[in-house]
Amino acid sequence: MALSQKPTYISVPSSSREGLFQPGLQASGQSPPEWWIVDVFFQKNPSIDWILDVDQQGRVYWLQAGESSKALAEVENVIEWLIQKDAKRNESIAVIGGGTVLDVGLFAASIYQRGVQKWSLPTTLLAAVDAGIGGKNGVNFKGFKNYIGTITQPDFVISDFRVFQTLSTLDVLNGWMEMTKHALIADPELWNTMKQFKTIPSPKAMHPLIEEAAAIKKRMVEADEFEFGLRKTLNFGHTVGHALESAAAVKNADLSHGVAVGLGMIFSLHWSATRTEHLDIQSELIDAAKSIEQWIKSGAPEQARTALQAADCATLWSCMKKDKKNDIRGVQEVSLTKIGHAVWNQPLSFSEFATCWTKAHEGV
Repeated sequence: MALSQKPTYISVPSSSREGLFQPGLQASGQSPPEWWIVDVFFQKNPSIDWILDVDQQGRVYWLQAGESSKALAEVENVIEWLIQKDAKRNESIAVIGGGTVLDVGLFAASIYQRGVQKWSLPTTLLAAVDAGIGGKNGVNFKGFKNYIGTITQPDFVISDFRVFQTLSTLDVLNGWMEMTKHALIADPELWNTMKQFKTIPSPKAMHPLIEEAAAIKKRMVEADEFEFGLRKTLNFGHTVGHALESAAAVKNADLSHGVAVGLGMIFSLHWSATRTEHLDIQSELIDAAKSIEQWIKSGAPEQARTALQAADCATLWSCMKKDKKNDIRGVQEVSLTKIGHAVWNQPLSFSEFATCWTKAHEGV
C-alpha cells in the first residue's frame, strides 16, 4: 500500500559550510515555513543561529524537550499560540528538535485547523533514524505512552548530520539503541557492523550507519504506513521499554527513551532465545543482548540501575497490559526468529515475562 502522502526527504551534505538545515530548506524549492516550533535548547545554545532572527519576528514557539512536555496541555499551548499569531491553514509549520519535540509539534500541526503543511527537522540521532520518520506523533495520557496522536506524514523531512555534534553521550546512546533495533529486526549486515563496536562511536564516525538505519525505517513505513503488519516489528523492545518509562515517571526517576528500549530489547532477545530450539540462533540472540548491555553500562549505568530498581515485574506487567499494541488476546510482543527477522503479535504471558526479565537483568 502506497503512503497516503510521501514526504520529501532532503539530506544536507556534511561538507556544507552554510548554517544548519539552511541548505535543505533552500533545496526544497519552497518558501520558508511561516511558523516554527523549536527545542528551547537552541535558544540557549545558538548553534542554529538563524532561528534567533526568526524568533525576533515573533514566529518561534520555544518548546521544552522531555516527556513532561508530551501532554495535551502543551499541545493546547501551541495551538493557542498559533491562534494568537493568526496562523492560516495555507501556511506551514516547521518543527526543530528531538523525538519529544517532534511528537508534540507535529501533532499540533496535524490537528491545527485540520492540518497544515508540516516540516520535520530532527536534531537528535534518535529522531533522525526513528521518531522523525514515519508520521507518528502524539502525547502521553494518564501515564500511558503515546495514547493520543495521529499517523500523519510530514511534507518535508530535512536531515543535517552536522547538528549531531552538539549531542551528549546519553543522546548518542539513545539514537544508537534505535539503530540497534532496526538492525536486529531487519538487517543482519548492519548488525554485524554495529556489534564490532565495544563502545558507541561518535556521530561523525557513524554517518553511513545512520543512513542505513534510517533507510530501514523508511522502507517499513512505505510498506505499512498505518501499522497493520510489518511496521509492528519496529516495536521490538518497546512494550517493556514503555512500561519502564511509565514506572520511572511515577517515581520521578530519570530514564531516557533509548535506555528504556535497550533494556526492553535485552529482555526480548532473551525471550526470543527461549522460543527456538536452534542452539546457534540462541547463542547469537544472547550475544546481541550482551552487546546492548555493554553499551548501556558504558553510556548510562546509573540510569539503567535506577530503571531496574524503579519497578518490579508486577508493576511492569500492569503497564504492559495497557500498551496500545495489545489486542483481545492480551499482551503482544515482537520476537526474533533470528537476527534480521522479526515476527509481530506474539502473545506473551506473565510467567514468561517474569522468568525472562529476571534472567535478562540478573547481572545489572
